Amino acid sequence: MTTRYALGRREGITEEIVAALPAYETGPFSDREKAALRYADQMYDDHHKVDDARFADLRTHFTDDEILELSWAIGEFISLGKIIYVLGLPYGGGDTRAAGRPVGGDGPAT
Repeated sequence: MTTRYALGRREGITEEIVAALPAYETGPFSDREKAALRYADQMYDDHHKVDDARFADLRTHFTDDEILELSWAIGEFISLGKIIYVLGLPYGGGDTRAAGRPVGGDGPAT
């Protein structure tokens, strides 16, 4: 996971935090962080199901401006993950080649 690299470490992300992400509801995260992670999960799983209840939860922890910024960041990372996959770009030390695409290749799949 790329958060294990220098930037993540400088921001205080430890291996323990990364390992706790799959069970973040019971992990070492603040209520504010858990609200953001729930929102990110819902945006990824099915953004059509983000409803008034989700925003009510977010508003207990974030201002409207912070929700906008959080939404933008989540959208960027979801998109980035898709781009990395379809172009077969390497990340985090793993092989991300998608069907027929060379890692970091210069053209469309053949």
